[in-house]
Amino acid sequence: KQWYQRRVAITAGGILICMIGFLGCCGAMRHSTFMLLMYFIFVLVMFMVQIAGIVTILVFKDEVKDQIKSAATTKLAEYGDPSKDDIATTPIDVVQTGLECCGIEDGPIEWASDTNEATYWIRTHDNDVPDSCCVTETTNCGKNEAKSTPDPAVVFTNGCETALYDYLTNNLLLIGGLGVGVAFLELFGLCG
Repeated sequence: KQWYQRRVAITAGGILICMIGFLGCCGAMRHSTFMLLMYFIFVLVMFMVQIAGIVTILVFKDEVKDQIKSAATTKLAEYGDPSKDDIATTPIDVVQTGLECCGIEDGPIEWASDTNEATYWIRTHDNDVPDSCCVTETTNCGKNEAKSTPDPAVVFTNGCETALYDYLTNNLLLIGGLGVGVAFLELFGLCG
């Protein structure tokens, strides 16, 4: 349901942006002051929202780590559940493979039956880690690797919380710079 709502919101946003662009194009072709004024107002509002979003992200970047841990803990509990594949299993697999990490904080041990963190996974697997935790991902490569001292040649030993936080903070300036660049292109379009 959550993914569906995001898809609808993104689609609605895209449609709104197309309508705003159409308004500006028609206003320019018809030399309509009213349409151009409406276009100017909409683009100015989008510019202000983008700047506010960028400032918010930069100001609250320290809270990102807490948000990552909270979201990851919820998703870890649902990992492996076929009904939650799109919102839990796939995102965790992508993060673990892409960032070469396993679990949230403590690595492969979080997938063990005595931690009670990956609750659905634990009920269906006995001390296994997902294949996405493996250095070389093959079917059942994580069998019996949910332990406190896993083989680093077989599975990633570091947790994903720190890896994801480091990735985001290392790229935050790039993301912020791109956002500011796009916002100023919009501002240039308003003034030009």
